[in-house]
Amino acid sequence: MSSGIRRRSVLSAAALGGVAGSLALSAPASAQPRLATSPTGGASTAALPAEDGYDLWLRYRKVDDPDLLRRYRAALPALVREGGGPLQHSAAEELSRGLKELLGVRGARLTPRTSAPAGPALVVGTPDSSPLVRALVPAADLDGLGDEGYVIRRVTDHGRARTVVASRADLGVLYGAFHLLRLVQTRRPLEDVDVRESPAAPLRVADHWDNIDGSIERGYAGTSFFDWDELPRLDDRYTDYARVLASLGINGAVINNVNTPADYLAEPFLTKLAALAGVLRRYGVRLYVTANFAAPIDLGGLDTADPFDADVRRWWVEKADEIYAKIEDFGGFLVKANSEGRPGPLDYGRTHADGANVLAEALEPHGGIVMWRSFVHDGDAKWDRQAYDDFTPLDGAFADNAVVQIKNGPIDFQVREPAHPLFGSLPKTNSMIELQVTQEYTGHATHLCYLVPQWKEVLDFDTLKAGKDSTVARVVTGRVHSYSHFGFAGVMNVGDTRNWTGSHLAAANTHGYGRLAWNPDLSAQELATEWTRMTFGNDPHVVETVSALLLGSWRTYEDYTSPLGTGYLTHPPDGSVTGHFDASPTTTTQFHKSDREGIGYDRTAATGNGYTDLYAPENRDTYESLENCPEDLLLFLHHVPYTHRLDSGKTVIQLIYD
Repeated sequence: MSSGIRRRSVLSAAALGGVAGSLALSAPASAQPRLATSPTGGASTAALPAEDGYDLWLRYRKVDDPDLLRRYRAALPALVREGGGPLQHSAAEELSRGLKELLGVRGARLTPRTSAPAGPALVVGTPDSSPLVRALVPAADLDGLGDEGYVIRRVTDHGRARTVVASRADLGVLYGAFHLLRLVQTRRPLEDVDVRESPAAPLRVADHWDNIDGSIERGYAGTSFFDWDELPRLDDRYTDYARVLASLGINGAVINNVNTPADYLAEPFLTKLAALAGVLRRYGVRLYVTANFAAPIDLGGLDTADPFDADVRRWWVEKADEIYAKIEDFGGFLVKANSEGRPGPLDYGRTHADGANVLAEALEPHGGIVMWRSFVHDGDAKWDRQAYDDFTPLDGAFADNAVVQIKNGPIDFQVREPAHPLFGSLPKTNSMIELQVTQEYTGHATHLCYLVPQWKEVLDFDTLKAGKDSTVARVVTGRVHSYSHFGFAGVMNVGDTRNWTGSHLAAANTHGYGRLAWNPDLSAQELATEWTRMTFGNDPHVVETVSALLLGSWRTYEDYTSPLGTGYLTHPPDGSVTGHFDASPTTTTQFHKSDREGIGYDRTAATGNGYTDLYAPENRDTYESLENCPEDLLLFLHHVPYTHRLDSGKTVIQLIYD
């Protein structure tokens, strides 16, 4: 099914975003004009606000609807915070900054105060820090929300209207503050506001594939903004990035590449990491580091990294103690092991669980975790099933503070793959999903490819491994199995370009990932509309046009690069900035299996490599059957003649040519 959006439109949209950003670099925020409309009623591009993209979706433009502005000003004339720590301070600071701009007020108005005025007010805090919050929000209303959940409510107190952002803990207040700002940015009424939210999963992590030299593996937005030559000297950009993460509810950041040297685990990097962690901490973001499994050799001078060796175990314990002495809220380690040449426990005849557990043991006294990637790629022939074969026999063998991080699909972030068969297949092993926000295989920062519809398709897939409604989303949010750690990891798409993501429109993927990690039940339509409103304003024509471009772009990109689940077609398959970009079917035949008679990879149990057997029986039977297999995955799962006729009546070869 075609999206109806032409390739040229998608490419032009991405290019336009880059051009518009470059033209606006010197325009100050105060010079941003209001969005005007053309004589035909559409948005006038000549009057679009001057914008360089740096503020991403935190663009607090003044409300231009006079009636709505009057109502917001009446509801939010003052900001009250009676106590709290640094996180509450960040919340109040963001509310003051955002509301002053949104409501067009200056001076002392909406500067945080410690006592309530006689009239209406915005009140933020926790029952422990604020007697006013304690009086306005019954404690029972916060039950079950945890430290990250919150209530936003309009309350009448002795005839005075109060808008309250309340939580059990300061972090929830911060998240609630960003939610309230989002409501105003998207022009939602506040008169009857009554919101009660908490995140679906405890782990919502931003993974950076940044290197010490400033390069970014699969990065298309400049170089890394983590400046290791300058740290521990801090840059304002670190604070702004922490604000961006907190606005989405992201609570963790892995700051180095999965293909990492061991250097980050020693000085001078520990002092640099501690400074960075201090900035992230003010916005509820814990710092994590990718650990090189051979660090006991590279840093400790040992002759082995065998997880069963007593000296190795002792080295990891002492290293964890050293890190936590510098960074008291250090999150833990991410590890890529025995994949694509990386060192790991299999080098010593041990298992992935053995390797994860030696790190988990060292982290456990400090409350840290190890996120162990299931991505194991030693060759193309078994790529689709190697993770399943390696990890399912180990179910139940991983430590309680270890979590297996599973890519969305069995290959490598392709434009179309089925959901990974590991989801739901590890009932006794903590599991989380890994999504790729950066567009490694989906057009880099050149093509518009909004990935939220793809992620939603994976999250909504019913694994059926524990019966009906065992969706991927329910698995990775701990609602199917009794996991102690679970959640989301997203390989980020940000760099040191002024607008963070290279193309302005690529930021929609950053926003969509964070919001889905908080609530995977949100729809792609909701998120596309929300991002557009927060980024480009609320003009209906702009919202409709940009949202339509976003929502159709994944299908459009798939149509002209890899239709029917053809699979891995990009070249060259290397780590260069141009890697995995251009289509090259003649050098990727091991994936699409084209020959004189037909095309497609036979992964059936009957005649192929048996991959379909990794799914629950009902899904296996659907994938196994040529008649019932979803056409989007036809060539991923079946080898068919070029003359095979599709539901549309077209042949496979005709669809590819079209």
